[in-house]
Amino acid sequence: MKRLVGLLAILGLFLTACSDTFIYQKSLVEFSERFAQANADENLDAMLELYDTDNLQERDLAILKTALSFEIGLPILSISFEGLSGAPEESIDYEHDGISYQASLTPKLRMLVVYEIEGRLSSKFSIGRNSNKEWKIITAIPHNKK
Repeated sequence: MKRLVGLLAILGLFLTACSDTFIYQKSLVEFSERFAQANADENLDAMLELYDTDNLQERDLAILKTALSFEIGLPILSISFEGLSGAPEESIDYEHDGISYQASLTPKLRMLVVYEIEGRLSSKFSIGRNSNKEWKIITAIPHNKK
């Protein structure tokens, strides 16, 4: 946990150097702390609270839970945030089985989580703010649900 606190301090310094993330520095640090704690506690419900799941279909929520089960509990080396680059994976816009999907929230930033395991597994998440101004990890929802 001491290492995580040190990493969060470094994250704070990094955030001050980036104009977009500087505005949200405090809330992003809090979001990363919640993510790290949910991960360390292997608390799937706490982790799911970080995702925008309001309009997820039951089947899609089950798929998300399964995906999370593969990463939750892995030791985190670092969590950082970066501006969007325009890469296709930053937004959600696809069709599957005749259903069009879109992002549950407007993407604002990317969160990069690097795990402290052999091979340095990393995950990138697009995040946005909901109507309550809370950061949430964006999910894919059917086009007509937004």
